[in-house]
Amino acid sequence: MADKWNYKTLSNTMEKSGVQLMVTNLKEGSKLGFAAKPASLMRRKDKIEPWLFVLPGIIFTLVLRYIPIFQSVWFSFHDYDIVNPPGKFVGLDNFITILTRDASFIQSWKNSLMFFLLSLLITFAIPIIQAVFLSEVFRGRSLFSAIYIIPAMIPGTIYIVLWKWIWNPSFGIANVLLESFNIPPSAWLSNPSLVKFCIVFPGIIGGGFMVLYYLAAILAIPSDIYEAAALDGCTGFKKVWHIVLPNIRFLILINLILCFIGVMQEFDKQYQYTKGGPAGSAFTIGIYIFDQYFTYMKIGKSSAAAVLLFLVILVLTVIQQKLSKSVED
Repeated sequence: MADKWNYKTLSNTMEKSGVQLMVTNLKEGSKLGFAAKPASLMRRKDKIEPWLFVLPGIIFTLVLRYIPIFQSVWFSFHDYDIVNPPGKFVGLDNFITILTRDASFIQSWKNSLMFFLLSLLITFAIPIIQAVFLSEVFRGRSLFSAIYIIPAMIPGTIYIVLWKWIWNPSFGIANVLLESFNIPPSAWLSNPSLVKFCIVFPGIIGGGFMVLYYLAAILAIPSDIYEAAALDGCTGFKKVWHIVLPNIRFLILINLILCFIGVMQEFDKQYQYTKGGPAGSAFTIGIYIFDQYFTYMKIGKSSAAAVLLFLVILVLTVIQQKLSKSVED
């Protein structure tokens, strides 16, 4: 009983001391001019503070991305007038015009699709091959990975200036190599039959982030699969064909869609190489939108073409997101 009484007495004393300490602190705080913050105010502050950090990014995204998209959609339904914007409302006339009566718009889509096919044939498989070889390297893999990523750090304009010098018909390295084999020199970028090849071919160097993506997918394949395949005599190229490629096919498919989206959005390469020439051979949908807007001041037609391109890319993006989600599931 004595022990129990001592325990209760000690607990009551500690409670009273704690309450007195809290009262003393509150009194001291009020003397110094500080008020006790309610728990609800602290919770509200915790909810608001993160939004204050992301608010600038949200504002810039709305102003620089989404508002121009909505403006472009609105302009596409008008015969845009710079003096009295947005001009006369014409409904779907701009869309009908570019789809049925504008040969340059159709040609731009054909050229963009040809660039995509050439990219598939010449450059699409290069990062996969590099990643497969890199996966077989055990010493110095980090060094080679860094070397592969360097091309992604160099601005594309520098590549274009370099390759324009290589393709130069007068003193370019390409013609020097041809002449060394007694092959007649070529005009390269001035030849309508070769200009697409000349623009796509520099991508054969490969490298960039895609190599690392494929390498990560290959290294994620369980080693048990390789060991079982080796017992069955599946080595070398057979291992790549029957094990590596099937296990990374989801990534290949996603990158195929991303490649198509990227090629459809291309503008700077073709414009810096030849400005869409010669004879419209490199005239892509990006250059068409640019010319209609800035050269001919047909902002309604330019906006309509941009909206159509946006819809195509939107559909492909939805497909890509579903594929990504199915892989995660």
